[in-house]
Parts: sequence; C-alpha cells; structure tokens
Amino acid sequence: MLSICFIHAFPLNSNMWREQMKYFSTKARCIAVDLPGFGGTPDDVISENPSMHEYASYVERIVQSIVRRDKGHKLCVVGLSMGGYVAMYIIRRGLVVPDFLVLANTRSQADSEEAKQRRFKIIEEIEKKKSIEPVISAYLPALAPDNGKLKEDILNMVKLTSPGGARKALYAMATRDDSTDYVKSFSGKLLCIGSEKDTLSPPEVVRSMCRNDKEFKVIQGCGHISAMERPDIFNKILEDFLEI
Repeated sequence: MLSICFIHAFPLNSNMWREQMKYFSTKARCIAVDLPGFGGTPDDVISENPSMHEYASYVERIVQSIVRRDKGHKLCVVGLSMGGYVAMYIIRRGLVVPDFLVLANTRSQADSEEAKQRRFKIIEEIEKKKSIEPVISAYLPALAPDNGKLKEDILNMVKLTSPGGARKALYAMATRDDSTDYVKSFSGKLLCIGSEKDTLSPPEVVRSMCRNDKEFKVIQGCGHISAMERPDIFNKILEDFLEI
C-alpha cells in the first residue's frame, strides 16, 4: 500500500492538487492538506508568529490520523513551493518518516535578508489593509504570468486564503532555517522537480538540493506552479519516480 501526501504552495490550497488526486487515486491513498488559513480552514490552530515546525506538526497529525504505517506500507510526501518547506521540516523533525520525498519548485536555503524584508513588508500591508489584496498584488504575476484559466484558477484559490493565514505563513517562511543538509542526508528516495520558466525557484536552485542528476527533473516551458500548469508531465514524472 502507498499513501501520497500533497502539501500546497503559498498562497493556494489543496485544490491545486486536483489533477494529481484524480490521477493517483486509483494507484494510492491520496491526501491533500489545507494548511491553516488556506482553503477556508481556520488559522487559529497555530500561533501568531509561527515557525515552520508548527506547519510540519499540523501535517504530521493529519498523516498520522489517516495513514497506518503497517509493515510494507509506503509513504510519499510531495511539497511544492511553501509545501516543500513544510515537507523539509517534516524530515527534519523525524516524527513522520516518508519513504519518498518530492520537492517541487522550492528551495532548501533560508531566505536572504532581502527576501525576508519583502515578506515582512507584505505582512505590514496585510495588517494595514486587513485584506489578502497585498498578497495577490505581490505573488499573482509570478504564479500565473498569463491571463488564461491558470490565472483564474489561482486567483480563486488565493481569495480563499485568510489575511491571518497569509500573514502567519509569510512570517514562518521568512524565519525558516536552511534545510539543505537535511535534504542531502534524507534516507529515502528523493526527487526534485524544477520548471524552466520558474522565476521564484529557478531550475538551478532546485537542482542544488539533489545529490545526483537522477534526483532532478525539469519541466520545459513551465512556470512556478508546475503541478497545475503541466499536470500531465508532472504526473508522469511522479508516477515513474514511485514506480506505480
């Protein structure tokens, strides 16, 4: 038996994995998590200034309540962008130990000082306007550079994010530690997926997490939210990696 836990990007929600849930539901037990404050979930289950550990713990509790790790049962954790940060903290903590780890369109390095200040500036704007609008203005152009259905789908998901949820997630991302050593020493099978046109986590940044070329795949002509933009290729890469 195989279980796959999908962890979404900021500032989206579990619906970004709908094509993966549909594709893999006959091959594995699939879990798509809504992090606190996203997809209509309350954000009061985490502290006002949370660490990435709190998000990892939140996902761990969900996985532990659903997945029984009997002998022979395998677990895959898939995280994209912020979901990748959460997945890395899960392996750092060691309470839930996946057999497979997939890190897509993300990075193991901590934020640079410039990146931290950008996040803190958006937090200030959220608090001032008491709205998710600053997040839309800051992130939508990089998440959906075109004006088609992808942009519409992403915008609809972002609108379900609470201002508090966005603020807390931005704080946790800005204050997270470097996870490179934990990724490099991961005991299971690792796959890192990058996208040719990703400006937030460029392919070379994603590649830097890998221990060898076999652990890296790049999707050509694709931006940051690869699982939504090119689900056909993303699903095939994941299916081949899991050998299912």
